[in-house]
Amino acid sequence: MKMEEDTELRLLFKYPLISKTSKGGTLIYKGSVYVKEEYYEITITESSDNNFTLTLPEELTPFKDEIDEVVTKLHPKNIEIVLDAVSSFIETKVPSNKLVDHSDTYKHILYEYWDFTRFYLNIKSSCLAYDLSKVDISTLDQAGRQHAIQVSFNFYDEDLFSITSSDLPQGNLFKKSSSLKDIYDQFLAAVEVFQPFFDLMEVFDRHCWVLDPERPKRSHDYRRIWIEENFSVIITVNPSDVSRLPDIKFLGPERSVDKYRDALNANLCDWDPSGGVFSGILSLLGLECFPQKPAASARGSDLLLEDSDCSICFTSRLNNKLPEVVCNNKSCEKHYHAECLYEWLMAVNARRLFTEVVGQCPNCEKNIACPIPK
Repeated sequence: MKMEEDTELRLLFKYPLISKTSKGGTLIYKGSVYVKEEYYEITITESSDNNFTLTLPEELTPFKDEIDEVVTKLHPKNIEIVLDAVSSFIETKVPSNKLVDHSDTYKHILYEYWDFTRFYLNIKSSCLAYDLSKVDISTLDQAGRQHAIQVSFNFYDEDLFSITSSDLPQGNLFKKSSSLKDIYDQFLAAVEVFQPFFDLMEVFDRHCWVLDPERPKRSHDYRRIWIEENFSVIITVNPSDVSRLPDIKFLGPERSVDKYRDALNANLCDWDPSGGVFSGILSLLGLECFPQKPAASARGSDLLLEDSDCSICFTSRLNNKLPEVVCNNKSCEKHYHAECLYEWLMAVNARRLFTEVVGQCPNCEKNIACPIPK
């Protein structure tokens, strides 16, 4: 009896608009629950065997099956627990039709933006969206390089500002904040950390024949570099610590790959970036310098060689990638995009071995291996 009284008392405090009646051994709870500043009229019938039947208002009809399933799974079950479950479902799953007043948030955004543009001197440009949903900012670093970010505003989050895009590598570095200046300070700190990385990438772009990316961005942490006929190397560095040993991948026929792989293995123990990371990479590969890009090319600047187009799709770039696979047959050495060659080999029942497929070269019919595209 005491437990029933406690339940009745809690029900009165939590759901004062719900009334209780009894009819033929059946309890009927009828009234309103107040959730998200809206009233929902509901009727709940409790049978003698502790089963609950809900009658919901029209706006909750689309969710009736889900609400019934939530109530059915409750155990133990009483009217307070049922009302709590229904209220929680409405709170989390039912969109509100009530208009939200964002005027205070708009005022906060405008003040933050006004204060921000007057506080910093290194802002090259900033543009606040007309609907106050985002701001695009660009700045110059200590070397005069331009960097850009986009800060978006989330009206339903206490931490209003968040960086949704930037031209920095390892882009997911930033925490949300209620201050636009704090967000920008995070960005400036990251730009400072990546200065050695930007310097190194510019050295690659000045002193190498870069095949890929075709139009390097600040966020690109790799360069595919032409070394010799039919042969290139992909060098990927750690943007946060360029002095770490880079990842080096050779692309070309086996005779070239073996030569440079042997040089790399022989020089690994002598890796020393203290004299300059770029010089250290040259030493790893046994080179005095990287070959320079020709002043002019008869067929364009992004080719490995005149015959470097993929011999399946007959284009140089596919999804902005150059051909990665070269036939090892010296009398062939045709180039293929991994995606093109993979589809070709699978269509002719090639063998699949772990991370690659092995079949016949479409040109010379000698054995060729193709990595499975990711």
